[in-house]
Amino acid sequence: MEVQVFRVLILGEEEQGQNLYQVVCFVTRFNKVNFIPVDAMSKLRQRNPLAVREPEEERGREQLGMDLSVDLSRAEVISPHLAPLCKEGPHSTFAREADLRAWASAREKRN
Repeated sequence: MEVQVFRVLILGEEEQGQNLYQVVCFVTRFNKVNFIPVDAMSKLRQRNPLAVREPEEERGREQLGMDLSVDLSRAEVISPHLAPLCKEGPHSTFAREADLRAWASAREKRN
């Protein structure tokens, strides 16, 4: 079970006294089976760099409800990369309860 992090920068309005940007992170489980390795994509581009690639199957949209806030001081149990990646948004990192439970049970099985 892998971790996928979406780090979003929301640009601010300087004229209104807002910060230049705000960082918001969303963390979710990611199934390795759905992952296409970088080297495979690179080989496809080398074969025909002008080709427009279409997915083999249409999976539609995926909507995830991030219902819990993540405490970055304890984020090491999810991923060692999470805290450094999202440190600019320490109170705006979110995950799904189901994912947090899955990571906790996976950790218990390892220990």
